[in-house]
Amino acid sequence: MSIPGTAFDGAGKVVLVVEDEAMIRMTLVWELEDAGFVVLEAKDADVAMAIITDRSDIVVVVTDVRMPGSVDGFGLAAWMREHAASVAIVITSGLAELPDIAAINPAIARIVAKPYRSQEVAGWVREVSSRAFTPPN
Repeated sequence: MSIPGTAFDGAGKVVLVVEDEAMIRMTLVWELEDAGFVVLEAKDADVAMAIITDRSDIVVVVTDVRMPGSVDGFGLAAWMREHAASVAIVITSGLAELPDIAAINPAIARIVAKPYRSQEVAGWVREVSSRAFTPPN
């Protein structure tokens, strides 16, 4: 459990984890919940887009790049630029070459190479969420 006031205090912010590998998704959810975030899950970008469309309280999306479905993580980021521009995004990828972050939105985006330690994710989410718009309750 996180200690309020620490660098990893999620303060109840809502995060959507988009990952097709169930064990990775579950580990990320646990880490983020332990850091104080409220976490939603999606197994692919199609499910994520439906969730983002239905909810106005999501502050950060954490997504993998390679997933089944109509679009990958970069496609989700492009969709978010048009439909959820104020939502921050953390993109994780095992690709050797990652795109320029400026193409996504450098103010509220971060691209992270795999492998990474799941414990680091809460810090990245906290970092980008501090720059994202927080909708009123």
